Amino acid sequence: MSKLNTEAQVIEGVNLFYVKLQKPSLKYQSQTDKEFSVTVQVDKATKTLWNKTFQKQKCKELEYDDFCEKYGVEYAIGNEEQYLLTLKKPANYKDKETGQLKDIPDAYRPRALIDDGNGELEDVTFTKLIGNGSKGVVQYDVNSNDYGTFAKLLAIRVDELVVVEQGDSAGKFNVLGKVKSLAENPNAKAQETSVEQGDSQDNEDDQW
Repeated sequence: MSKLNTEAQVIEGVNLFYVKLQKPSLKYQSQTDKEFSVTVQVDKATKTLWNKTFQKQKCKELEYDDFCEKYGVEYAIGNEEQYLLTLKKPANYKDKETGQLKDIPDAYRPRALIDDGNGELEDVTFTKLIGNGSKGVVQYDVNSNDYGTFAKLLAIRVDELVVVEQGDSAGKFNVLGKVKSLAENPNAKAQETSVEQGDSQDNEDDQW
């Protein structure tokens, strides 16, 4: 069972899906703005408390069959409606002086943490891919503005990791021979050019 602790600003005991912390994805209907995100599954009691706390950021409700088809029957809580919540954080921002998009500083980047076996948490944001169905705790930050009160992704702690095999992309070349691994593109950073933005638009994601 999941549990929302509004004082500590964490949701415990959740199933994690579509964790996008290594590489942010484009925001909906945007070609430039990116965001970090994670979708968590919660139970009905957690959903009810969350919706009361964040009335402009409510959980998504899925029919049981639709959930099972997309996420897997093994993750269903009971056999009725299932509840999902996606927490996000902007990965870039518009520089006020230049109007160009810049990545947020690393200090503000959401992190994935896992127990190192010695009583401390290890940052695995860049070293492990968090597979769908992993279990853990999600930590969020609260931001209020003219639009309402919103929760932004701060970090996740992975308690049960579903390992993602990273060799799948290399497998398509195996007709030529077994590929050990694919090399990183050394020019990837240079290829990401800054984008000039037009009219600014205020919304709940404007601040880190």
